[in-house]
Amino acid sequence: MASISMQIRYALASLIIGSLLVACGEPSAPIKPVRLGVIVDSSGASASLGIAGRNGVQLAIEQHNTRGGILGRPIEMLLHDDGFDPQRARQAAKRLIDNQVDAVLGPMTSVIAEALAEPFTEANILLMGITPLSPLLAGKDDMFFRTLGHQNPDARAIATHLRQHLDIRQVGLLVEQSNATFTTPWVTDFTAYFAALGGQVVKQVNFQRSPEVQYAELADSVLVPGLAAVVIVSSALDTAMLASHLRQKQPGIVLATPAWAAADALLEMGGQAVEGLITAQVFDLNDESQYFKAFRGEYQARFSQDVDTAAVTGYNATQVLLQAIAARQPNEHLKQTLLRIRRFEGLQQPIVFDEFGDSSNRIYLRVVSHGRFIDPE
Repeated sequence: MASISMQIRYALASLIIGSLLVACGEPSAPIKPVRLGVIVDSSGASASLGIAGRNGVQLAIEQHNTRGGILGRPIEMLLHDDGFDPQRARQAAKRLIDNQVDAVLGPMTSVIAEALAEPFTEANILLMGITPLSPLLAGKDDMFFRTLGHQNPDARAIATHLRQHLDIRQVGLLVEQSNATFTTPWVTDFTAYFAALGGQVVKQVNFQRSPEVQYAELADSVLVPGLAAVVIVSSALDTAMLASHLRQKQPGIVLATPAWAAADALLEMGGQAVEGLITAQVFDLNDESQYFKAFRGEYQARFSQDVDTAAVTGYNATQVLLQAIAARQPNEHLKQTLLRIRRFEGLQQPIVFDEFGDSSNRIYLRVVSHGRFIDPE
């Protein structure tokens, strides 16, 4: 009996030792990363916007990875350039869907967001927009979320400043149509706000951006006699080019543009031609809070440039998305997590989603002075 007992003990000991040896010899399963798709324009008409937005996304991801990722999982960024081309954007979406990413950040413009909302909704993958502002994307039970509002508060602020502070009664509009999902509702809102204050849009010239576009001719066409101001509803590049021609033809003309164009690229390309231009931003560059100063300092050190609207919004959108991924409960879709939490803290103001994934935000009126965006006097 003792012999049998001893044999059993030897067998059990051998089994345990063998199991430990096998376990030690086998590599542990690799940790699955959090995979985030990013779709921005880094080569097309809105590239200045897209590159800054991408930088904001990248900084947020790098900060999280430095702290260990999300629950020990590293975060990967799968970057795609939409080239401000809806077809190219849809091709990028297909690749990300095939790669089964956890979520997607982007795009920067409304026309591209309109092309992407449906395929990602069909694939059940959350799409967190960075700077698309069109109201045509609002109020839909889909997978498209965004941290900026769609109410065009900059249209109201610019109309009020022109009419009440500068006493301008008549304006002309130069409106770029390739991003009509944004520009058309913005112009409608601006026109209504300006008219309610006793102002009038006396000339509107629509154009389509292309290599053949003649900026000098566009400037000529909008400058009717007696006109005191022109609002350019377009990207930073077009706004800078048109401002140059408008100021050559009428040096004293007052210029304004939506927040869409309020990027450093506007200052760099516009130079003296955009001095005095009125616009808006979604953040306060004068914020002295420790949180914002730390972000701004890290961004400047990482990318050798100052922050702008796209950078701030890209950073905020990524932080919201990563916080939601970390807080997601078992078997809970990321959309459900965002709607369960609803309120997130942004760099300068809270981000609160409604039931459709839309939100609202404060804007800050700006004037270009000595190559910088400053508060209007």
